[in-house]
Amino acid sequence: MKKRLAVALVFLAMLCGVSAMAGNAKLPATARKVVLDPIDTGGFRWKVVDAPVPKPSDQQVIVRVHAVSLNNGELSRLKPSSDPGRAGRVPASDAAGEVVAIGKLVKDVSIGDRVVGMYFNDWADGPYKRSMLEGSHGWQADGLLADYIALDTKAVAPIPEGWTYEQAATLPTAGLTAWNAVARHGGVRAGDVVLVQGTGGVSTFALQFAIASGARVIVTSSSDDKLQRAKGLGAEAGINYKREPVWSERVVQLTNGHGADLVVDIGGKSTLEESTKSLADEGKLAIVGGLSGYDGNISSWGLLERSAQAYGVFVGSRAEYLQMSAFMTKHQLSPVIERVYPFAQYPEALELLASGNFVGKIVLRM
Repeated sequence: MKKRLAVALVFLAMLCGVSAMAGNAKLPATARKVVLDPIDTGGFRWKVVDAPVPKPSDQQVIVRVHAVSLNNGELSRLKPSSDPGRAGRVPASDAAGEVVAIGKLVKDVSIGDRVVGMYFNDWADGPYKRSMLEGSHGWQADGLLADYIALDTKAVAPIPEGWTYEQAATLPTAGLTAWNAVARHGGVRAGDVVLVQGTGGVSTFALQFAIASGARVIVTSSSDDKLQRAKGLGAEAGINYKREPVWSERVVQLTNGHGADLVVDIGGKSTLEESTKSLADEGKLAIVGGLSGYDGNISSWGLLERSAQAYGVFVGSRAEYLQMSAFMTKHQLSPVIERVYPFAQYPEALELLASGNFVGKIVLRM
């Protein structure tokens, strides 16, 4: 009996090995990927090429990509750059798909798992280190805009149950950045006032997380239509900064002199001064973007007189992604997606991204 059981177990192990190998063997030899291609004006364009499908190393998985969401970084990578490694690099940091092959030492991921790729290749948990930038997908390392991608196991995380690939693709950068700005660093609690700039991906996620935490949310935008859409998502008030350029005064007025307990700053150079003036006593300023540039100034007295804090948020770790995912499941939150484009229409998707005329995220379906 024991001998037959041992033989059965050996056969089962061999069968599992055959299944894994069969999964690997079914991969095509080549598939599409996008690379940054230099153009005459000094910038770059997206170029679709046929490239060999990667094979997993011992600790890697191969993901067949089903959806990719776009971030402002996709536009900045098209601008002229002195970075000699940018030409030929794969863009985009956010993808969702299905695991189709695994390395021989992979234990915690299986073929068929539905996963997202993380922004950082090697930030599973613990504190941030600048050395991790070398593994930032779509920036200093190849991104994820391809039919098949190879990722280390600590750079993939499960998709929330019941979510589509398009929904999940919005989470790794915009969702996680907003989560850490509002929850981890911001410590937002019920009754707090949160000021969110704009209605893009990070801002809309921040609005959703803050409202789910019981906060009051004020949104700034140059569009009355987008402000109305933000109110439809739960924002208490909106400020059109074109009509009210000194919008910090309006924030203080709307809060009866209190100010914002948290400001999620997206604008950078052009908004930091007003953001600081908007802060409540002991408020927090989360710097998460630099749409107008990253070399802005923060008034030291503006922080001191309020005993306030300013901090940078650079996406987050895989462990923090799991915390965010659990929070979204608990509060039944879904990403706000402006539009899903088929991959063939990526020029139109980039055009909409550049226009700024959207709320939430823009996604490519592969």
